[in-house]
Amino acid sequence: MGLFSKIKDWITAKDIEEFEQYEYERDKGYFDDGYMKSDIPEVEMIDRSEIDMSSRYLRQRYVKNLCDLMAECTDEIESASNEYRYVTDYLKDCEIIDQVTDTPENQLVNAAENVVRLMNKNQMHTSKLGRISESKFNQMQSIASEMPKALDELREQEEYKEIVRDDLKKLEGEKVSRQFMRSDARVKELSCRNIAVITVFAMGFVMLILLLMKFMFEMNVMAGFIIAAALGSITLAISFSSYLSARGVERKLTSQLNQIIGKQNTIKIKYVNIQNLIVYKYEKYHINSSDELAYFWGLYVDEKNERDMIRRMSRELDQAEERFRIELVNVHVNYPTLWVHQAEAVVDKREMVEIRHELVARRQGLRKRISYNTDNREAAKNEVQDLVLKYPNYAHEILDIVGSYE
Repeated sequence: MGLFSKIKDWITAKDIEEFEQYEYERDKGYFDDGYMKSDIPEVEMIDRSEIDMSSRYLRQRYVKNLCDLMAECTDEIESASNEYRYVTDYLKDCEIIDQVTDTPENQLVNAAENVVRLMNKNQMHTSKLGRISESKFNQMQSIASEMPKALDELREQEEYKEIVRDDLKKLEGEKVSRQFMRSDARVKELSCRNIAVITVFAMGFVMLILLLMKFMFEMNVMAGFIIAAALGSITLAISFSSYLSARGVERKLTSQLNQIIGKQNTIKIKYVNIQNLIVYKYEKYHINSSDELAYFWGLYVDEKNERDMIRRMSRELDQAEERFRIELVNVHVNYPTLWVHQAEAVVDKREMVEIRHELVARRQGLRKRISYNTDNREAAKNEVQDLVLKYPNYAHEILDIVGSYE
């Protein structure tokens, strides 16, 4: 699938329905509109007026920067959209269970209550347990299928975030340095220009004085003319040479600044995406760092080993959970195995509200990621399209570059 074929509205009729549900949930107070607010570095678009579009190298580099931005945003939208569908299906499970549990003498509730009762009975014999809270254990159990891969990925993402942050700092330092150097070059240009003007006026003034001395006092001023002309010529030559040198330095620094800004834009996108992904995972796993996740995961593994030992002595609980799973399948939930470990939420409405609140918050975070990347992708796409319209002579070349990303 081509890059431009990926760049399309991701809001389908299904998404509109989900958005209406989002508005309903917000009105109900499931979450705060201020969720996930943070400082996000804005993408700084390169000023096209500072780019010499007649230069093939500069032109191609500019278009490639835009394509890199679009590709990065598109990949992130696809990743976040997949997770968004998963969270949405999970929320639909909550709705299905709520609808089913409202009916009298429901088999699903009976099966869930039986599971909860047997689990509570087993906990009376778990004197060796308790190093990890029940809520944290259930949470770790819900992500057990993702571990330890999820932990390794989170560590890598935290390390990558620091690398990207360092790159941004280095590029910012380089940009500031180039800006100062360019400012100095412009000052030098102005100084050379002023020296040239002063030299011309000085030569004119000296020539006028020499002429007055020649005609009024009949003095021999030929040597003065020669010296004044020589000094003026040398001064003008040096000023002009210095001006050209400073002008060349300024243009070179401007080109370097544009290149640095292009790199910064791509890295900013990467930084925001990795930061949003890490924050999302922190919210998802209820942690503040990968070390904390590793700590709870270790506690969970030890706890699970003890519980497995107890569970082997209690086949009745296994049978109850299987019955509960079958009832979940019968009501067509999307993730019956996951809900087996959340039987208390089926029995206790408050637990279900907590789960729904968490899922809605996670989905809002995903909307933010999708919206951020969609806006930046659309801006880059519009810029490419505008280039094609403004520079028809280069349209074929620009489209070839875009095609290379397909």
